[in-house]
Amino acid sequence: MSRSGAIMTPERIARLTRSFEEVSAQPRALASLFYQELFSAAPGLRPLFPADMTSLQGHFEAALALVVRNLEKLSMLQESLRDLGAQHVRWGAKPEDYALVREALIRAIRASSPDWTEELEHDWRRAITAIVVPMLQGAAVHTAVVAEQMAEGFPADD
Repeated sequence: MSRSGAIMTPERIARLTRSFEEVSAQPRALASLFYQELFSAAPGLRPLFPADMTSLQGHFEAALALVVRNLEKLSMLQESLRDLGAQHVRWGAKPEDYALVREALIRAIRASSPDWTEELEHDWRRAITAIVVPMLQGAAVHTAVVAEQMAEGFPADD
């Protein structure tokens, strides 16, 4: 099991599940706030997204709900998260964008949560990192494959 998966104790999972239920009670509200936070912190990322964010907000919340429901078995989501990271490379995401995304999501959840605590912030930060790490791994593998394909297209100099 990955280090990230090992840190999901039953207590953390219970806190995160309760927190997510609380902040996701109104459809698309958390996603809307997240994207506001993200584009405020990194306006250069806005062009990577569609003008109408409605569908993307729904996908974002569904993906986050899937992860929260499976916190005790994050290792089962590793391949899907790596694939998602590879997709994000094609969409223009860079490795440094992931830290911005994590912080924007933390701010959105904090702003949506009347019961926010330092402990809950720590739990969310760990959980989001457990999502981000395999995505970055997938992005790196995708980039390495593209580099290898490019290298194969050019014979070595003698």
